[in-house]
Amino acid sequence: MAGNADRTERVRWFRQSRFGMFVHWGCHAVLGRGEQILSRDVMPLDEFMPLADAFKPRRDWAQRLADDAVNAGMKYVVLTTRHHDGYALFDSEHDDFNAAQTGPGRDLVAEYVDALRDAGLGVGFYYSLMNWRWRGYWDAAGYPDEVEAMVAQSHAQIRELMSNYGEIDLLWFDGGAPAGQRTPGQWAGDAVIEDKAEFWRAGEISAMVRGLQPGALLNNRSGLDGDFGTPEQRVEAQAEGRPWETCMTLNFAPGWGYLRHSLADKTPTEVLYHFVDAVRLGGNFLLNVGPRADGLIDEREQGVLRPIGEWMELHGEAIYGTEPEGIYPAGGHPQGAMFHYGMWTCKGDVGYFTFFYYPGEELIVSKIGPAIVSAELLTTGEQLHVEAISNSRMRITGLPAEPPGPLAPVMKVRFESPPHRTETCGAEWLSGGFR
Repeated sequence: MAGNADRTERVRWFRQSRFGMFVHWGCHAVLGRGEQILSRDVMPLDEFMPLADAFKPRRDWAQRLADDAVNAGMKYVVLTTRHHDGYALFDSEHDDFNAAQTGPGRDLVAEYVDALRDAGLGVGFYYSLMNWRWRGYWDAAGYPDEVEAMVAQSHAQIRELMSNYGEIDLLWFDGGAPAGQRTPGQWAGDAVIEDKAEFWRAGEISAMVRGLQPGALLNNRSGLDGDFGTPEQRVEAQAEGRPWETCMTLNFAPGWGYLRHSLADKTPTEVLYHFVDAVRLGGNFLLNVGPRADGLIDEREQGVLRPIGEWMELHGEAIYGTEPEGIYPAGGHPQGAMFHYGMWTCKGDVGYFTFFYYPGEELIVSKIGPAIVSAELLTTGEQLHVEAISNSRMRITGLPAEPPGPLAPVMKVRFESPPHRTETCGAEWLSGGFR
């Protein structure tokens, strides 16, 4: 019972946080060609594994990472403790291909956890269930003993992660394709077991984690529903009341790990658009970075994080702790009222409107009730004038002629009660008679 209570409180924290950093990092960063080079480049192990000895992060990498997350306005971080290539950033008794026994010579997960806690950030662990270095993953029929050993290794390493680093907030499974299923960039053959939860014995993993970390939230990529959904590279609201989190890269590839030369990236405004889109529908936004081999985020990615952080410093109240309220009801049209100007986020009887298509000196508020009590431009602190007009609309004037502030300006609106969507039925509105 205490575990359920802990998890309920963690869900509340998760939903209020809204913004997190995803970190894809490992020895693959040495080459700067992304995190899936082992499989996608069809690299033999004797070509790939020496990267681990060339992987030498700075001593202050974790502190710098935590600082970057805080400065961007993020509330938690999720680090790839092990990605699909099986390289563990932690000291593991179950595979010597890890940071403590190769180039770094130390437990990088321990450094990460300490830095995040010092910064007041939530601690998330990503763990890939699959390990591409096992021959049995690619040829299950030819190496059946390796299939069993691969699954056992995942269970054992998850136990290490849940036992050795204190209280953990999030466990983010990935790489759940059973041996033989299609995986990014390659086809492995015939699946041994089609159902991923059955193949990985996910029920056993979940029970183990619940026993060791009763308050930790689990995602849905082990084959079980878990505590939250994880739409990838898209904003897609989940069932009403279910927590969810969009994870997204800065590039369009997607490349999650370090890319030394990425020529197709999203702009800061594009990232902000996806971010607010997730939040206004009730989700979180997990923005990915791929640090260099030394552990630092390069200037290309900092060029997005910094503007987002500046925007959050001015407008964070429009993000943290907000809910869709009645403006974007579950099952309703995903665009909603006033989508041609921007998006609403809500907190009680206060609505925050982020302008992505700025109207100029006046804004018409339509298809939203109840009446507006007051409005201000949160970006500048200017008070705005509100008047009721036909068709149950409100006209807000006093806006600057040109969009102010960094990225997208935000207007703070106080309603008589929590705002909700209204319907315009029939043709009366054409003559201004809608009430």
